[in-house]
Amino acid sequence: MFKLVSLSSPSGLFENIVFRDGLNIILGRYSKSGKDINGIGKTTIINFIDYCLLSDGVKSELFKEKYDFLRRERIRLDFMLGGKKYSIERGFEDKKKVFFTTNGGDAKEYIDSDLRLILGSEMGRGQTGVYEPIWFRTLMSFFVQNDHNFSQRDATNVLKFTIGKRQPELFTFIFLILGIDNSLIWDFDNSSVELKSLRADQTRINKQIVEQTGKSIEDFRGECDSVSRKIDKLEEGLDNYQFDNNSADLEDKLQVLSEQISSLNKQYLYLVSKHRDIQESLQIDVDVDPDEVSGFYSEIHSEFSDFIRRSLNEVIEFRHEIATNRRKFLKEREAQYGGQLSEIKNKLISLETDRSKIFKMLDEKSAFDALKSAYANLVEEKSRLSSQLYYIEQLDHIEESIASKKSLVSSTVAKLIAKKNESIPTIDEIKSIFLDLVDGSVDIDSSDLSPYFNIEFKSNQSSPIKLSLEVPRGSSLGKGRFKILAFDLTVFISSVLRKTEFPSFLIHDGVFHAIAHKTRIKFLNYINSKLGELDGAQYIITVNEDEIIFPESEGVSIDLDFNLEDKILITLEDNPDHMFLGKEFG
Repeated sequence: MFKLVSLSSPSGLFENIVFRDGLNIILGRYSKSGKDINGIGKTTIINFIDYCLLSDGVKSELFKEKYDFLRRERIRLDFMLGGKKYSIERGFEDKKKVFFTTNGGDAKEYIDSDLRLILGSEMGRGQTGVYEPIWFRTLMSFFVQNDHNFSQRDATNVLKFTIGKRQPELFTFIFLILGIDNSLIWDFDNSSVELKSLRADQTRINKQIVEQTGKSIEDFRGECDSVSRKIDKLEEGLDNYQFDNNSADLEDKLQVLSEQISSLNKQYLYLVSKHRDIQESLQIDVDVDPDEVSGFYSEIHSEFSDFIRRSLNEVIEFRHEIATNRRKFLKEREAQYGGQLSEIKNKLISLETDRSKIFKMLDEKSAFDALKSAYANLVEEKSRLSSQLYYIEQLDHIEESIASKKSLVSSTVAKLIAKKNESIPTIDEIKSIFLDLVDGSVDIDSSDLSPYFNIEFKSNQSSPIKLSLEVPRGSSLGKGRFKILAFDLTVFISSVLRKTEFPSFLIHDGVFHAIAHKTRIKFLNYINSKLGELDGAQYIITVNEDEIIFPESEGVSIDLDFNLEDKILITLEDNPDHMFLGKEFG
């Protein structure tokens, strides 16, 4: 179980916040001044939690100029994961430095990217399906959502809980959290990405051919065929030429030299391309410290599951190889290609010198003037064909790969359809959780629209899975907000019921904007009751008091069925003395 214990500040920036099981409310309250209570620090608390959980997004926010006063401060998050108590402590002078403690032991210093892998591996214990430790932060962005992230979400695509991810990727993550086998959708996503890359390469080469020759691909292929036939005719004519013994010997030497020169020219063109690729690769900079990761695991984990050994060792080995050897390897390969290019160039010069001598000897024999011209023409045509065939060979190889990858995508989609029945029991449980939540939060009987939550598998090569849900109608913005809220809680409750090492906490910041008053209260009453059935689950929300406490004049006929004070983590007000850090943000 992955649950939060407390948020504190060793430097005394704020008083400890202790998290409880169940509903945890960060409340914004109006003082007598009646000032706006946005910017009093509610979101800052969420950002501090996310910062300790190694987020890059809030790291960028917290290192802006308006937070300069934090530079000498420190914050600390205590949490439970896999039966152990961990602590992460961070300051605001170094963006990467993190201090990590296990079971109250000595703090060890890491960089945030390495600690993500460590926590990702811990969180991945016992997970079924495809899981990678490097997904730690992507998955965490579902469980920790601040006001900015939540407000940017689109009700027409509730899966898009994080930016920069493709739809199949999002299904991979959501299926993993829900407990639906994600291995085939993972295969589909990888194959689709590779297919897209191959098609991009195909387009690039086609464009190069058009730009360099001014011909269409079809015309270019035709020209290559024409040159090839011309070469065949020249070689046939030269084969039929009659020579005396001395002349035949010169001709044999000239033919061998010409073939060697043609072959070296082709190698030279290929190595120039490889040399350029190596030089571009040298621009990549990798920042990783795999020794500390390996050291940590050798110390705090005496037994590994097969899964942890595989996933973490592969990641650490991969990062170690890249960080330690890649630049050296690329430099050596660059030098190797450079040396080969220089060697080929020297050979070409030598061969051309020898060929010139033979041509000179043939010049002395007027009978061979035609022969020399024919050979010169032959060599020129072969060299031209060699450079052209390089593009054609690349195109042919890419087209073969595209055909193979398209077949693999089709096969994966067919397997998804064939195995969909295996997921039906899990999907039915998810639907039940969703419908119970909506029924407990909204007056369904008064709506002309029935709620639903569907996951469908289709024989669609571009998008074989469709997830759709609907909630009873309301205001446009409020309905969209509640739809996202209902989706997130459905996924979260489903995950908690599976008793994995995924977070048993969900954090929502500013989620009630535009949702009807009655729906807010019914939702909170339902969630508070539901959380009581879930062992150790934590739902942490930020709300303003006017979102859940209404004047009698508004005619709201429903009240909270729990004591609000018992659920409040911290109360913040619109005056500096009662703001989170003693000043306003926003």
